[in-house]
Amino acid sequence: MRISDIFNSYETLLDSNILVQGWVTTSRPQKDVTFVKLNDGSHPEGIQVIVNGSDKFVVGTSLQINGKLVKSPAEGQLFELLSDSLVVLGHCDNSYPLSKTKMSLDHLRNFAHLRARTATFGSVFRIKSAISHATHNFFEEKGYFHLDPNIITVNECEGGAGVFQVTEKDISIPSKLALEMSETKDVNGKVTKVKTDNYDWSQDHFEKPVYLTVSSQLQLEAIACAMGSVYTTNKSFRSEHSSTNKHLSEFTHLEIESCFLTLDELMQVGEDYIKFVAKYVLDKSVNDIKNLDKFVSKGLKDRIETIITTPFHRVKYTEAISIAQSKGKTIKFGEDLSSEIENCLTEHFCGPVFVSHWPIAIKSFYMKQDEDETLCHNFDLLMPYKIGELIGGSMREDNYDKLLMMMKRKGVSEEPMKFYTDLRLYGSVPHGGFGLGFDRMTMLFTGMENIKDTVPFPIAFRNCAY
Repeated sequence: MRISDIFNSYETLLDSNILVQGWVTTSRPQKDVTFVKLNDGSHPEGIQVIVNGSDKFVVGTSLQINGKLVKSPAEGQLFELLSDSLVVLGHCDNSYPLSKTKMSLDHLRNFAHLRARTATFGSVFRIKSAISHATHNFFEEKGYFHLDPNIITVNECEGGAGVFQVTEKDISIPSKLALEMSETKDVNGKVTKVKTDNYDWSQDHFEKPVYLTVSSQLQLEAIACAMGSVYTTNKSFRSEHSSTNKHLSEFTHLEIESCFLTLDELMQVGEDYIKFVAKYVLDKSVNDIKNLDKFVSKGLKDRIETIITTPFHRVKYTEAISIAQSKGKTIKFGEDLSSEIENCLTEHFCGPVFVSHWPIAIKSFYMKQDEDETLCHNFDLLMPYKIGELIGGSMREDNYDKLLMMMKRKGVSEEPMKFYTDLRLYGSVPHGGFGLGFDRMTMLFTGMENIKDTVPFPIAFRNCAY
């Protein structure tokens, strides 16, 4: 029986025999008995088992125990298990790293294969699972279809910045590597290896250069322009040489596309979604929230409750710039918003804020242009609690000529994008969508301040260990 099931119905299970399995988290031998805390990963607390004899079990050992569930005489503990029989399923070596004193979150990243056994990471990952369930429930209720486009693609989505190229060649062989790489020197004599066009792609798997996707948006638009409303929870990949607490090289990417809606309606979908997830997590993961709130994420429960009740403000980019300037921040029209500015705006509005209608010059080619082609119909959703941008979305340019003009202006090649521009020739409709980093949203609902602590096996710049 799962330990979480025992917590949910312990009153009806008292004085009955049950079987539990799990890993030892603590072991305290006394004169005649040993108090063992066992956890199977389904609940943050685990269950206390009283085992006859004074044998000490190494933390990490896996056990199967059959016994009688009784009311606990200990204060603050509802029940405990009196062991009748015990089987060691797997002995644990004394080198087990989690048996030592309390470890920092930074240090635990060195043991990604084991850290889910800790109370903290068990709670983080169970909450992340709840967020996933909430996501699918929300979009199913809204009539969206869940479809995942390809992640190996010929297009570079937004101009080729930060893409991983896919090839089957063995780059460990110098002669082959030399076909594609050459060296250049800058004015200071620094040597840089750069790609050349000498590699014979006709001999590679796809007979052309292909990439890991940075976004499924373009393909998702094509599906939306046939099915109305769709979403994906695909992986996306970014070759950004950044080691900040918000960046990963591989991340789960929630992206939606929907037809026949307006920018205001699109922002409303984003707001409704965040609040739906907050309510779901607060209901389904209350024990894990309490666990994190108590030890590593103080105020987490209050944060989630505040997200549910606080209005999401809406402001245009020009007004946002004026507000930041009035607060003494240095920023000019046409510049992106730094983390400092994002925090300034969420503090000013005392909560989440949509910043819409940005200059098209600093945004992507596919965003719908306004009449004078200077602004675009887009938004970023900024969240407090040091999260910053959580959602980026826009209406998509549905006019064929305007799209081609913007692609040319921003240097986007037309040939690999023909499937995308075709959508504007064959029954174009108003449509829009947004993208959200699923792992960054997990930071919001767990209080983790480093995105690497929201992913079971984080893959980041200079870090791919599993």
